[in-house]
Amino acid sequence: MRAFEAKICGEKLILQNKSGKTLFIREILIKYKVTVTTVDEKTALKTITDSIKINRDVQDKIEIPLVSTDVAEISVIYRQDEITLREDISL
Repeated sequence: MRAFEAKICGEKLILQNKSGKTLFIREILIKYKVTVTTVDEKTALKTITDSIKINRDVQDKIEIPLVSTDVAEISVIYRQDEITLREDISL
């Protein structure tokens, strides 16, 4: 079972804790897919990663402002008991 559920609402990412326990979130990595023009004038898709330090306990949900709504994936790095875990969520 996944510990988190993520959805985009407007220009915010809503990350909901589904574990039933309070979890300490260390960091969230947000991966954006953007279109760029290459040196030879072609169009390419590029992934840009934004790292956001949270460092707090989350019992229910947390809202994070987004740079863009073109989010491809997020990674949540969190601590459960004394173990640090990572959960990847594709959007």
